[in-house]
Amino acid sequence: MKNLIGIILLISSLWSCSPRFRVGSDSAPGVDLSKYQTFRKDPRNLFTKRSNAILNSELTKKRIDYSIGKELAAKGYELTDQNADLVFSYQTEVKQKQEVNQSNPNMMMPMGWGYYNWRWGAPMMQNQTTVRNYEETTLIIDIRDLKTGELVWQGWIIGELKYSETRWAESIEATVKRALASFPSKKKE
Repeated sequence: MKNLIGIILLISSLWSCSPRFRVGSDSAPGVDLSKYQTFRKDPRNLFTKRSNAILNSELTKKRIDYSIGKELAAKGYELTDQNADLVFSYQTEVKQKQEVNQSNPNMMMPMGWGYYNWRWGAPMMQNQTTVRNYEETTLIIDIRDLKTGELVWQGWIIGELKYSETRWAESIEATVKRALASFPSKKKE
């Protein structure tokens, strides 16, 4: 029983430390995505300027472009400069958010006739409130039919993106991969 409780506490502590992301996607009704073969980046600069300086840097834009192209190629689509079937673009936004957590340590105390029992006049422990400010990042990837200009698929990921000097490229790749996870693959599995 002690081992089971230890495992549950370990899993819950790891879960609470992992970044929380909301991922979603949508596709145009009646559009058969399996008919598309090739893709390219939209040459227009559609990148949102409401972002922070790190996400709006030229190097980060190149990393996002590269990661989207790499993921689409891994799904069996061919990158081409001319006569592409699909064109992708993306936008980002960063919002300041605040997380407030309250806990009551008294709730963790066993009830009974012990030293900390409220019946004996021991001081009650106060509620504890912690406040954490963070940046919530949104990445939206749009994929359009190049011939019609119609938006055929959109994927998004919203969450706290950690900025790290050593793992920034890996964070971008992982974020793009999760955002494109539901985009249909052309490869037979």
